[in-house]
Amino acid sequence: MGESKLKVCIEVSIIDDKYLFDISAHKSLNVEDIRSILVGAVCMTIHGEKTPKDQARVLKEVISHIEEDFIDIDSFSDVQIHKQDPPFEKE
Repeated sequence: MGESKLKVCIEVSIIDDKYLFDISAHKSLNVEDIRSILVGAVCMTIHGEKTPKDQARVLKEVISHIEEDFIDIDSFSDVQIHKQDPPFEKE
């Protein structure tokens, strides 16, 4: 089986202290695929911590951040999902 490459790009703009995310991926990837790739990347950054104690601390911080975003009724109130070809070149 040959190598497959998938690319998910994230661009963040900060306007009036709000973070605006633009997540780009090839249109063949569905939202679940994109989410799985992004979660995998977050897991890698957690595993990259030097000690298990540091990993546990960072994991708790990530979970807390996710909980806070979902508790805040204004978070993600303006989410829009548009499928289109990404602005980057295919490899």
